[in-house]
Amino acid sequence: MALFGKREKAYEVWGDKPRWKEARARLKDAGIKIMETGYYETEAPLCGCGAKLDHRDFGPNGKIDRLTYYISVKPEDVARAKELLADLVKPAHVVPQ
Repeated sequence: MALFGKREKAYEVWGDKPRWKEARARLKDAGIKIMETGYYETEAPLCGCGAKLDHRDFGPNGKIDRLTYYISVKPEDVARAKELLADLVKPAHVVPQ
């Protein structure tokens, strides 16, 4: 992560860590310097008691991924990064901007 410098979000996906890791690898292989990458919690826990129990976590597929993953690059690299990652974005999983 660059401490000083402008960055712009080039990629954001909800609940799909493998796709986010592939996007990071593609940008790295293309020589685009990633300024910042990370994730944040998208949904608040359902109960207020601090237990963070959610009935969706106990289904046949296990715990669900509630995180939103993002990648930020330099402003001059945004167009190229979005072009490289265009086929990774699925409309059902993209967080609206």
